[in-house]
Amino acid sequence: MAQHFLLAKAARTLSPAKVARLSDDAAWETFKAIRWEATEGQPFCPRCGCLKHSFIATRKLFKCAGCRHQYSVTSGTIFASRKLPIRDHLLAIAIFANGAKGHSALRLARDVRGEACTDDTLH
Repeated sequence: MAQHFLLAKAARTLSPAKVARLSDDAAWETFKAIRWEATEGQPFCPRCGCLKHSFIATRKLFKCAGCRHQYSVTSGTIFASRKLPIRDHLLAIAIFANGAKGHSALRLARDVRGEACTDDTLH
């Protein structure tokens, strides 16, 4: 069984500072490389596993040549159907993967949104 993509080497080497400086397109490419690291960044259909696809550039979607299913870089992940920019997803991955003692969901939400922490117990 393959390891989860968030545990991949590429995810562990992300730094929050690098992610914050990425453009939207660069963040999307980075997420794609991490998501499909096993196939060297080449997308495969989450429904049938087919490697052949076409790309719909206006919507940043892939269309499987086998089953005609449309999927995105976040399909089949915990980030699917979320409205946050892809850079925020990458930032969450970087913070989570680089944390030695883990990260609470509340603290992660504050870090990604850039809010100041007002509760001294969370430090």
